[in-house]
Amino acid sequence: MMNEVIAVENLFDGNRLHKNQIIKISNGMIAKIAPQEKVNTPDIHSENFVMPTLFESHCHLFLDGEELDTKKRSEYLKSNYDTMLNTALQNIKRYRENGITGVRDAGDIKLINMEVRNLVKESGFTVICPGQAIRKRKRYGSFMALEVDDAKSLVDTIKKLSETGADTIKIILTGIIDFEKGCVKEIPQFSLQELTEGVNAAHDLGKTVFVHCSGRDGLEIAVKAKVDSIEHGFFMEQSVLERMKEYNIAWCPTFMPVNFHMENPEYCAWNQQSVNGLKRILENHNENLCLAEQLEVLLLAGTDAGSYGVSHGVGLWEELKLMKKAGLSLEAVLRSATSIPRKQFKLKSNTITAGSNANFIRLTQCPV
Repeated sequence: MMNEVIAVENLFDGNRLHKNQIIKISNGMIAKIAPQEKVNTPDIHSENFVMPTLFESHCHLFLDGEELDTKKRSEYLKSNYDTMLNTALQNIKRYRENGITGVRDAGDIKLINMEVRNLVKESGFTVICPGQAIRKRKRYGSFMALEVDDAKSLVDTIKKLSETGADTIKIILTGIIDFEKGCVKEIPQFSLQELTEGVNAAHDLGKTVFVHCSGRDGLEIAVKAKVDSIEHGFFMEQSVLERMKEYNIAWCPTFMPVNFHMENPEYCAWNQQSVNGLKRILENHNENLCLAEQLEVLLLAGTDAGSYGVSHGVGLWEELKLMKKAGLSLEAVLRSATSIPRKQFKLKSNTITAGSNANFIRLTQCPV
């Protein structure tokens, strides 16, 4: 793609959707973008939909989400380093095949994400990683997180992770969801004082903080501590979203894992009560996602890929479809996987504009 002229029916430049545009490419760079009626150029190639490459904002590279045998998944967590590294590299390949050029990993106990980051950094693929996440002792998250006991050990661990190369800090604030009861199991892992001290320590070191968090109690602590991003965020509330907007806190809603359980209850032997609970949880998530757009909360598209039934690569496209199905506007959906994460994570923009590299995705139809 050195010199070319493309007639595009739908051009999403990273921020807005434009109809019937001409893109002129010279020496691999975008020389000009203009409405079709203003350009009279022979030898034009036609495309239905053109958009920037994507960014996945929440995944676990070392896990294989396509493995549905629970016994094998459990055994896999005992695998050696090389086996997990190979899985992660295969997942990077899947991302590339699906037009995704960067991910934010959400942590693993063996630091596979850091090794992958170093291996692919010269290839044009970006991996942002925390190394290991952080959890309270004996609480949820053993496969991805170091244990701490109090505010002091939390701060000390954040400093250690920063010194050993973490790009960002991941904290597990709440546990998993009880699908039947429609609530988060157990109380938050960290108090407001503990989390605030951790967030302040990370910020002093120039690191952002993203937290695994769902449920009213955890969400209240997260916004009051002024974290940088809330991951999952089930049982979200308007008052929380309003403060997220005020404090510039992003939300990565990760529909895919819960949606997989709802659509495939046979894999986990969920009864009808659980399925009904899953539906209610997702309906509430849909409503709050649309409210977040109205309030102009920063939205990040992430899948929690590696979780049960959630594939790396293609899973991000499925996540975007779920966000669109929830009622989010097309532009908001696409921004959540293009311009917003790149700005949020301080990466080079890949917005399609005159003077930028001609590195974009060509599609036969609207992807979501």
